[in-house]
Amino acid sequence: MARRPACNRRDESWATTGRLHLQRERVDLRDIVRNAIETVGPDVSERNHRFSTELPNVPVWLQADPGRLEQVFVNLVANASKYTDAGGELTLWVHTREGEAVVRVRDSGIGIAAEALPHIFALFRQANALDPRSRSGLGVGLAVVRNLVELHGGSVTGASAGIGRGSEFTVRLPTEA
Repeated sequence: MARRPACNRRDESWATTGRLHLQRERVDLRDIVRNAIETVGPDVSERNHRFSTELPNVPVWLQADPGRLEQVFVNLVANASKYTDAGGELTLWVHTREGEAVVRVRDSGIGIAAEALPHIFALFRQANALDPRSRSGLGVGLAVVRNLVELHGGSVTGASAGIGRGSEFTVRLPTEA
């Protein structure tokens, strides 16, 4: 699969307003996830995170726009890294189940307060706005993730056991035979 650049800020604007059109092709989700990991690898290494992955041994075929879908996983892993202290743990799993691919990105980071969880995918909202790490973002990353996943016919959810207890994001996408 030819490597495509991840979305830029103009693309993120289109993704949050619904004016983005996907260029779908048959792709192996494992390749998209590997490319996303490669993209964020330097940040993960710089923060000395322990990063584990679990990918299926067989292709996970999707009809998807590889560049846009890569941006989903770049955003999720970059957020996990950003909000996890040095030496923390990040995990990314890809599994298939009943006609769908399930991708989980989990971290041991700062977590999300219960009252913030319902709003984490809202545009210009940050779950932990008081945390100094939040100042470097615009609050659009998770809104872009949600919109891109939904454009692919999927869904995304976020969960956390609370402040200081990490978070987990789950993306579900339809697979094809």
